[in-house]
Amino acid sequence: MHPQQPYQPGYPQQTHQPGAQPGQPYQPGYPQQADHPGQPQQYGSSARADGSIDVAYVCDDKTARRLSRGAALVNWLLPAKLWLLLAIPAFLLARGTVSLVTNGGDAEFGEMMGAFFVVLGFEFVCVVLITGWQLARVSPRFTAVAGPGYRITAHYTHDTMHLQQTTGAVANRYADFKRVRVIGDVVFLQPNGTQGFMLPCEIVPDAALARLRGGRA
Repeated sequence: MHPQQPYQPGYPQQTHQPGAQPGQPYQPGYPQQADHPGQPQQYGSSARADGSIDVAYVCDDKTARRLSRGAALVNWLLPAKLWLLLAIPAFLLARGTVSLVTNGGDAEFGEMMGAFFVVLGFEFVCVVLITGWQLARVSPRFTAVAGPGYRITAHYTHDTMHLQQTTGAVANRYADFKRVRVIGDVVFLQPNGTQGFMLPCEIVPDAALARLRGGRA
């Protein structure tokens, strides 16, 4: 059993000083990678005799943007986010309906439906603008963990994912993930009770992806 570690939004607890790039020691079992900013991305994956999977990835100057873009798009795939958009117009519609039923309101049902769609449309436009702004920039929380030369490693056992990044290490059992989604060239993972986090597809090969999804069955 590997208890789920305390979760910090996005990634494990940051331990180094802002702006400083810590040198990560080589972890036994992971493919050795050179770790120099500005080098082309490097990726290695290997399977052990015990069935576990080791993956190592060195970020390039595009990795943080990939993760930031994926984080902006994933909001459209989360049911909780979509229900939040419907909450305010649904409340207004329900309130008007109650007024009609109790004969205490003078609004027609058609007018209430019109107001519902006007509010929903306004919210939709706001979300599109916010998403566009997020797509156009790179979030600092991703440059802190996926800047050029930063190294990410993962160790997949039969029941647990162990993730090591520049900001620390975290472990989660496959059964604890409630969402595992591939969004283009990144993967969104959401353990129970967390906001979820993004990883490059290179750090979640097909065999590991099957284990993550299988743990939710």
